[in-house]
Amino acid sequence: MNQDNILEIRNLSVNFPVTGGFFKRKIADLNAVDGINLEIKKGETLGLVGESGCGKSTIGKAIIKLLKFNSPDVKVSGEILIKTEDGEIDIIKLKNKDLRKYRGYIQIVFQDPYSSLNPRMSVGQIIEEPMKYHSKISKKERGERIAYLLEKVGMQPEQAKRYPHEFSGGQRQRVGIARALATNPKLIIADEPVSALDVSIQAQVINLLQELQSEFDLSLLFIAHDLSVVEHISSKISVMYLGNIVESGLSKEVYHKPVHPYSKALLSAVPLPRVSLEKNERIILKGDIPTPLNKPSGCGFRTRCPIAQKECAESIPPLELKRENHFAACFFSK
Repeated sequence: MNQDNILEIRNLSVNFPVTGGFFKRKIADLNAVDGINLEIKKGETLGLVGESGCGKSTIGKAIIKLLKFNSPDVKVSGEILIKTEDGEIDIIKLKNKDLRKYRGYIQIVFQDPYSSLNPRMSVGQIIEEPMKYHSKISKKERGERIAYLLEKVGMQPEQAKRYPHEFSGGQRQRVGIARALATNPKLIIADEPVSALDVSIQAQVINLLQELQSEFDLSLLFIAHDLSVVEHISSKISVMYLGNIVESGLSKEVYHKPVHPYSKALLSAVPLPRVSLEKNERIILKGDIPTPLNKPSGCGFRTRCPIAQKECAESIPPLELKRENHFAACFFSK
């Protein structure tokens, strides 16, 4: 593991069993994530983007080992390495009782601020709960930290006694962020943290995450489908399609000089705040996204790709260096 990295993902694959018939027997495997490699350095933000269903949220849940709670028969393979005080730890190999010791290192902010908070618990109890399990501080110290964190996310300490239903969506997401910070994590996974919020509130939450990242020396995995949001907050961007990384590089490079035809199509659809003579022509992709149950042979994007050729059906293009620090999985991209 690179000494500068806080997280390394090596050849991660996630397969969900598909059942059918009266007896709900297994009839197929859904390959949601197919051999993904990612790394995040200390203090860095990696933006993970792609259409709904491409597997990006599955990666986030795999990192915190949440998948088996919802799908006990899911198969996760590869390595998810996190740097801790005890050295490199492979999360996939850890049993749940051993994982508890390291849960404080990685926290998550969920997409839906309405369902991710327990309605029966006060805001103070929600923020305090991870401290009970992952720290040894006293009840008084926990109370002081709750007040401190609420102030850090732009809320008032006295609001700790109130319940989630008394707050707006933006305020609830701030509570979710405060909860994520409670254990002094090294890495926060932000899984579509602003997609359920009004546009005016989205900017506030993103700016808050950036401020907290700088103050608490955090690394971020920012998962989203909105490229303009990801470009604003991320230092690096990886683009996913049908369970694979198709392009990866520095944020400005991927956003302004995309290489892969899928990335180009995504960026051509980003609305601009004003009319621009320099805006590229909108790229309309043909066909529908193939199902992960029956992926095309070779390149998964070839059935919709405007530059696909015979070779694309015969072999899977590797993620290769196209420019300095800029990778793409395409035989014919420039």
